[in-house]
Amino acid sequence: MRAILRRKGTGMKRKIGLTTRYVIIVCALLLALSVAAGVVLMRQSGMAMKSMIRKHMLSVADTAAALVDEEELATLTEADVGGEKYRRICETLLTIKNSQKDEDIKYIYLIKREGDHYVFTVDPDPVSPADFGQEVVYTPAQDVAWSGRGEVDDTAYEDDWGCFYSAWSPVKDSSGAVVGIVGVDFVADSYDRQMRVHSAVVAVTGTLTVLIGLAIMLLLTRQLNRRLGTINAEVSVLSGDVDKLAQEIAAHSKTSDEGAGALGASFDEAPVDPANTVDEKTADAIVTLRTKIVAMQHTLREYVAYVNKQAMTDSMTGTGNKRAYLDRIREMNQRIASGDADFAVAVFDINGLKVANDNYGHECGDHLISDAARLICRIFERERIYRIGGDEFIAVLDPISEEEMAERFARLDKEVEAFNQYEKRYAVKMALTFSKGGAVFRPGEDTDFKDVFRRADHAMYRDKGNFYRIHGDRRRKEEDQD
Repeated sequence: MRAILRRKGTGMKRKIGLTTRYVIIVCALLLALSVAAGVVLMRQSGMAMKSMIRKHMLSVADTAAALVDEEELATLTEADVGGEKYRRICETLLTIKNSQKDEDIKYIYLIKREGDHYVFTVDPDPVSPADFGQEVVYTPAQDVAWSGRGEVDDTAYEDDWGCFYSAWSPVKDSSGAVVGIVGVDFVADSYDRQMRVHSAVVAVTGTLTVLIGLAIMLLLTRQLNRRLGTINAEVSVLSGDVDKLAQEIAAHSKTSDEGAGALGASFDEAPVDPANTVDEKTADAIVTLRTKIVAMQHTLREYVAYVNKQAMTDSMTGTGNKRAYLDRIREMNQRIASGDADFAVAVFDINGLKVANDNYGHECGDHLISDAARLICRIFERERIYRIGGDEFIAVLDPISEEEMAERFARLDKEVEAFNQYEKRYAVKMALTFSKGGAVFRPGEDTDFKDVFRRADHAMYRDKGNFYRIHGDRRRKEEDQD
């Protein structure tokens, strides 16, 4: 009988040992999965950060390309350097650079193609600008931009000003031809340092996570071993009780060996399974890790979406910018081609902006632009308004009749009149006014968005003509110089 119990006890110890090994194997697999998850997370987040930096650079280049006057750039020559036309382009580039408040964006400039190489055209750097016509270090992304699509260099390049990654965006004229390229330089050391710091942070975080996970696994293993030790002690007590019971049974039976054998069989039928004592917190830890990964991915998606939205928004007025407007034109043309287009266009142009800038300063001119945008948005909805030039706004509207368009213009006139009368934001002789015109899409007659835009633009110029007939020729001449 004791021999049988000893054999059963040995079998139980063997079973407990196997269970412990299984737990260790599972813990090792979980550790390997944690390491793999950390590597994947580091790679994904690193790629996401790299993508965000590249998109930021390209959005700055696209914004500059959209705001540069393409007609002035197309006709710019070396003789214009230092002149009014050259200065306006420089001011546009510097305004865009300064608005970023990003020290890592070092330079922003314009280049053109001459033969098989590229040369500087406008470099507004106040310290060491490149000479007009000076050859630019070639990168493959320049050719992509010259073909009509923005691109960012995959590798850094070095020139007389340092080592940079650069984004390039095309400046197109009204016919769609590329007349120049905007270059935005991002300091290579800063770019690489951000990537290294990011990778290091993720690696340290991942290492700490793995170490904490390993500590938890070891703690669970120790707790399991304690519980298994308790089970062993309880099984030993149970074995002694069974031994006493077997002796009592043998005293009343001549077949004590059979009884003992039967007892042994019943012991085998209901074995103790220490695996049932495994703590379920391991599963909870895996769920927590998965939740953190999903939350981080969700956060990265939200910033990328934010950066994209910022790239489509005019920073001064909060309306759509020229890039967003060009996207809307493509959308409208697709609808016209498919036969389901129904929309209207309104064009607005601020009167006297140059007078305000020259006589009262550019801060006054900026107020004129932002106030005009605010009043237009009250009547025509901000999400439908686009600022496509310094003082020019366009609204692409849902289908309305010409009578409804005239009624909205009348409401806008009242808003402007009330603004000039009660807010008195400007000097005594300065008032906010702008010309406006609208047109409604005509199915069967209009084959392109430009057809509707031209009618709205002509109506706006008729309104501007009426304004100057009332207010005299002097302001018209001043405006023509703008």
